[in-house]
Amino acid sequence: MGDAMVRTTRSGDALVVEVLGPLEAATVGALRSVVLDTIDAQRPAVLTVDLRRVPFMDSIGIGTLVAINNKTRDVGGRMEVRSPSPFVHRLLQVTGLTELFGLPDLPVDAPVSGAGVILPQQ
Repeated sequence: MGDAMVRTTRSGDALVVEVLGPLEAATVGALRSVVLDTIDAQRPAVLTVDLRRVPFMDSIGIGTLVAINNKTRDVGGRMEVRSPSPFVHRLLQVTGLTELFGLPDLPVDAPVSGAGVILPQQ
């Protein structure tokens, strides 16, 4: 499996990182390095991570988002997550990370599926 791809766009003090593909153990290596190096070099006031094209994420993907958040805070910025799929959104909610990433909680009865896995409702 190949690496997840990333596209970055800069606008003033803000940096948008668009992730393309699953965030899992087999795919996050290069993405993590590129994004952390970009944060060091550009020191954005706001880093927006756009997850609309991420169909699946595992614990390594979650750890990568937390590392990106921590690096952004270390350089004086803040990170927000935009447009996660229902599956990824529910995963972030179940792990208690929606508030950290600036996301609302999904309604309890929202259908959630992804990559052949259905997460239990809370």
